[in-house]
Amino acid sequence: PEQSRQFLEVISRHALRMERLVRDLLRLARLDAGQEPIERSECPVAGIINAVCADLDPLVSGRRQQVSRHVDEEASVVTGDPAKLQDILRNLLENASNYSPEGSTIEINARRAFDAVEITVADRGPGVPEADLPRIFERFYRADRSRSRDPGGTGLGLSIVRHLVGLHGGTIKAANRDGGGAMFTLRLPA
Repeated sequence: PEQSRQFLEVISRHALRMERLVRDLLRLARLDAGQEPIERSECPVAGIINAVCADLDPLVSGRRQQVSRHVDEEASVVTGDPAKLQDILRNLLENASNYSPEGSTIEINARRAFDAVEITVADRGPGVPEADLPRIFERFYRADRSRSRDPGGTGLGLSIVRHLVGLHGGTIKAANRDGGGAMFTLRLPA
């Protein structure tokens, strides 16, 4: 019975990973085909950030991590699809948690930058090797797998993020922080 239980757990983990892979591939196919419409409305930035933090609280608190949030008054509202904006931030926060050490703080900040709202998600993990930065948003591309505590990722999340940001007429870029860690900057038209 013990060995059977272990085998069933392995089968279950791999089936869930395969389900995530198929779901991500189907979403990318819809995005490529222009079949994922965007429903624009005024979205409260703090509300979107808080919803994502609530969704991922079990993951973050399970690693004794904290999320520091700050939204400037001038960046409190952005026009976009609230569900897709949540998908973007959920992926970025989940990655930050996976790559950050236990007990660390992840920072999410929003500010106005001329004609755009910039939202940054920054961690204090190992950062991204410089050679990987230009390719980080490619499909199936994963920077050094040994640095992540979540080996079950599909390597499609950041590619989906880039497509969703593009639907909003925005940009996203990755950089390394001074003192260590990665920072993803999402720039959306104000």
